[in-house]
Amino acid sequence: MSNPIILTCPLCGHDFEAGEQAACQACPMHKGCNLVCCPACGYQMVDERCSLMGRLAGSFFRARHPRLRREQQSLTLMDVPPGWRAKVVGFRDGIPSARRAHLQAYGLVPDDWVQVVQHSPVTVIQIDQTELALENTLASEIEVEIIRKGEDHEDRQ
Repeated sequence: MSNPIILTCPLCGHDFEAGEQAACQACPMHKGCNLVCCPACGYQMVDERCSLMGRLAGSFFRARHPRLRREQQSLTLMDVPPGWRAKVVGFRDGIPSARRAHLQAYGLVPDDWVQVVQHSPVTVIQIDQTELALENTLASEIEVEIIRKGEDHEDRQ
């Protein structure tokens, strides 16, 4: 029996076996589909093993860009889907210090959890009982790490 192929979701970091996707098995278009769905967040990606174009694009990309370790990739609030929670890491250099202080006064501080409410027309986040509307360009300057679906009250540790 062959070893199962373990994939890592590039969005949420969840490790899963490529063959165990209950949602994909129920889809009427499953046969012949070259997509893999993350069971944790639903993110879809091309399964390079089943797609000639996926293998070609993957080899082209890998030849020009060395793979980055997960720690080096940074997520921002814009990468967090609405309804999901994220842990704030910090602010990028594009945010002036006065604006950082303003955001921190509203409770947006590193090592705290926020929930994304929406991204359109602006990004709205919830910090405890406070909702804060941010321009999308500003939200793309706020780095986050762990993301989770829904409201986890055990995040406050």
